[in-house]
Amino acid sequence: MTGWQPTPMVPHPDKRIVQSILGHPNRLVLVAIGVFFLMHLYRLTAPPNGYHHWRESDTAAVILNYFQEGMNFLEPRVNQRGTTSGITGMELPLFNFTAALLYQITGPNHAVARMLTILAACLCLWFFFRLIAILTNDREAAFATWAMAFSPLFFFYSYKIMPDLWMLTFCLTSIYLYVRFHSNRRYFHWVASVLCLSLAGSIKPLGLSIYLPYLVHLWSNKQKRLRDVVLYCAYISLTVGPVLVWMQYARWLQETYGVYAFYLGGHLGSFLEYLFSTQFVKKLVLQWPAELWVGWVLAPAFLYGLYRAARVRRYALYFVWILSIYIVFAITAMKSSTHDYYTMIIVPPLAAITGSGLYRLYTSGSWRRIIVTTLLLLAPVGAFLRIHHRLGPTDDYDAIRAAAEKIIPEHSLVAIQDDTPAIRLYQLNRKGWPLVKGVRFNEIAELIRVGAKFLIVDQPLDTLDSRWPEILNTTPLELGPLYCYRAKDLN
Repeated sequence: MTGWQPTPMVPHPDKRIVQSILGHPNRLVLVAIGVFFLMHLYRLTAPPNGYHHWRESDTAAVILNYFQEGMNFLEPRVNQRGTTSGITGMELPLFNFTAALLYQITGPNHAVARMLTILAACLCLWFFFRLIAILTNDREAAFATWAMAFSPLFFFYSYKIMPDLWMLTFCLTSIYLYVRFHSNRRYFHWVASVLCLSLAGSIKPLGLSIYLPYLVHLWSNKQKRLRDVVLYCAYISLTVGPVLVWMQYARWLQETYGVYAFYLGGHLGSFLEYLFSTQFVKKLVLQWPAELWVGWVLAPAFLYGLYRAARVRRYALYFVWILSIYIVFAITAMKSSTHDYYTMIIVPPLAAITGSGLYRLYTSGSWRRIIVTTLLLLAPVGAFLRIHHRLGPTDDYDAIRAAAEKIIPEHSLVAIQDDTPAIRLYQLNRKGWPLVKGVRFNEIAELIRVGAKFLIVDQPLDTLDSRWPEILNTTPLELGPLYCYRAKDLN
């Protein structure tokens, strides 16, 4: 007679699914990218809106002007142009030009530009996974990729019509290829890395901060040879050179055509003034690391990863990477402390440390795996809740643009009241002058003399100045919530 045998425990189906995903790094990464992609389909067709609405409008205007006025890559145009051609210097307009090429097929569609950002973000996550897998292991890399995907800052700007995600994607791809080169000595990877970093730097030079980690890696290599030193110097020359050439060309465009729509740098002293401000310390040291760069949900895993990384020598390169980025933040303090998208380059090394914390927790015991699973499930929710208030209303956007098409001839110049240089001109799809400093009679009279045909304001003219009938027809044309007035001929 056989003794009683206990019935083997069979995991719950939901538990088996979770284990099958967490136990296979590639599956976890694909799930992370899939969830990330699906969440970004929300409001895919929305026009520029919400937080940094003005920067989206600037980018979208260049795209639309390529489509409407000519596909000359070297002559990007903006709407805030007055009587000029609108040609201006800016960051490398690769994102804008690519979107305009697709407009040739689809017609103007904000979903096209947003999808370019989303797909770049997905590609960025994949190369980040491959990079961290080389530096550590597949499972830790998968956790790091999940952490990066649902960093609130990365999550938000993966939705915007802006070139910054392309910069980050080129930068991380370049780092991955550089690491691959040092592992297999295939010069194709070295050349491709140079190309990607040149493109990243020409969009925004922030990615050039990677030179310091590369130098530390070279210096720590006990088998370093003269050839490695020469290659490092050549790498710097070949990546900095194209960036300097493009930036110099962009400055020349601004000076030649007189349109200064994009900031291309200034005196170092003007940046450093912000370095010692309370705003720099508050945002880049106290507030943004947990709130935006990592996210409150994964902050405990980041702190645990930080503790573990500080005790393991092979993670020293992460700290050098972070240090090099903070040096760039200090040099660009005027922008990095006021425009959070300038700080997106710090998300990858922080995500790598967070991934280390998640990995150590996951491999430390069954109850800690429950903590890791909970954190991973809550991270997408936390990211969405953190950034949702940044999305703005778009209800009347298309209606106002359609009304403008009816009452304002296509080539008529307008003067329009706006808080920023770009938002309303792009919304109306018209060119002219943004009235950022208010509506003043003498200024409007002069603009009418040089070519303005319409004035568009927030409130009726009779509440501003009694002299308006001298230069404008005072019966407003219907333009949604705005008041549109036709100019009289003053010449």
